[in-house]
Amino acid sequence: HFDGYLRLLKASWITFLTFSSASYIFKIQISRFVILLSLIGGTILHLIIRWVFLRISDNRKKYINEDNYCIFITADGQVNGAAENFAEIYDLKPEYFEGYYSQKDFNLWLNDLNNFIESNKIGKLALISVEGLLNSQLDELIWLVQKSNLEFLVYDQLGIVTSQNVFKRFPESNWLSIQTPRINDSQRLLKRFFDLVLVIPSLLILSPLYLAIALAIMINSRGGVFYTQKRIGRDGKLFTFPKFRTMKPGSDEIRLEILGRPDENMTERYRNDPRITKVGRLLRRFSLDELPQLWCVLIGTMSLVGPRPILPEEEVQLSEFHFKRNIAKPGLTGIWQVSGRKDTTWEERMAFDIKYIQSWSLGLDLVLIARTFKSIVSGSGSY
Repeated sequence: HFDGYLRLLKASWITFLTFSSASYIFKIQISRFVILLSLIGGTILHLIIRWVFLRISDNRKKYINEDNYCIFITADGQVNGAAENFAEIYDLKPEYFEGYYSQKDFNLWLNDLNNFIESNKIGKLALISVEGLLNSQLDELIWLVQKSNLEFLVYDQLGIVTSQNVFKRFPESNWLSIQTPRINDSQRLLKRFFDLVLVIPSLLILSPLYLAIALAIMINSRGGVFYTQKRIGRDGKLFTFPKFRTMKPGSDEIRLEILGRPDENMTERYRNDPRITKVGRLLRRFSLDELPQLWCVLIGTMSLVGPRPILPEEEVQLSEFHFKRNIAKPGLTGIWQVSGRKDTTWEERMAFDIKYIQSWSLGLDLVLIARTFKSIVSGSGSY
């Protein structure tokens, strides 16, 4: 869908050029202001109409996907009374799939389930029992269902701990729905428009500050003003990630030696990192080293708010469940940044990122941006 918006913008521009050229060649007397107003107004109107249409389409797709067909994952084909009662209350047409614990190979079973979902029109998947399921296997099952855009139901039992998901309880029954984390195309367009409205004037206003920081870095130590590295962006794609340089040249080569892999003691190692320069420590204290990333927001590789991009070498720390954070564009700020940043653990950071995707709204972005300014001024969670 997003490509459709780009094609619409391109078509509007070509139409404008064609109409302007024709009026010039054939000496048609039309006010330039009228032509320009028609281009801008018409394009914006078309974008709004397309956005409204996609919102309706997205809701329609959601309605279609949540039809009356439901897979019940059972133990050896046996359906208990809870499943039968649930299907009867909500008028579901059940399909049954033999439970994973009757299979020797969980991954093979998961692949069979995926093939079953792809070949049948299913709207919901219900897990009757979690007996014998490891937490990692439950995460893989949830991730498979969410990638298939199904609603995932689980019978509420003591011992189920999935804090990184959002739940909806069904009335008159003991079932829970685990909500799917996703940002649809109409939401992406709205988020992109919001980013551009804020980032363009911000770049203009902050240009004197950019110059002052650049001079301070050059005076303090040898080396370039900017530091760039590859980070993991949306859908796991690498992109160039810029920052104002805050470390001595050659610091990358000894990063693992100084910091090691993410663990519970990473916070202390960050705070005592000997590679950071005096100016760099001040920039980090107030997050000013992140300002060049506004350019990434402008070109579309990042968003103002979103999961913080991680390094390629940190990808090994991600589980199948954590990869859901890549649904959204990485951001300059997010829930993690206003919740302690370096004072949080790796698992807490991942949970914050996934929570953001599940709870996204324009209002949430505004709240996080406001809280970010407060964190920057106070320097909370910085190092």
